[in-house]
Amino acid sequence: MTERQWVTLLEVNDRIEAEIIKDALEAQDIPAVFFQEGAVQFGYPVGVGPMSVVEICVPSDRLQEAKTWLQAYENGEIENVEASDDEKHSDFNHQ
Repeated sequence: MTERQWVTLLEVNDRIEAEIIKDALEAQDIPAVFFQEGAVQFGYPVGVGPMSVVEICVPSDRLQEAKTWLQAYENGEIENVEASDDEKHSDFNHQ
C-alpha cells in the first residue's frame, strides 16, 4: 500500500475559514487536511504573522479536482445549500 501524498491547495490566515473549506471539500468527496505551523507551541490560537498561516492540503491525485472546486468557490459559483433549502421550503409553504 502506498502512502498518500498531500499537496497544498491553498493557504489562508484564518483557521475557521480553513475548516469551512476543508469541510466543503470533504462534502465533495475530496479528502482534505489542514496544517498550521507552530500553533501547537502556544496555549492559544495565533492570529498574526507567519504562524497564523493555515495550509489546506489535498491528495496529489485529487489536486486538479480541488482546484476546479476552489475556482468555483472563489468566483461565487457554489450554491448556498442552506439558502436554496430555505427557498424550497418557502415555495412549498406558499403552494
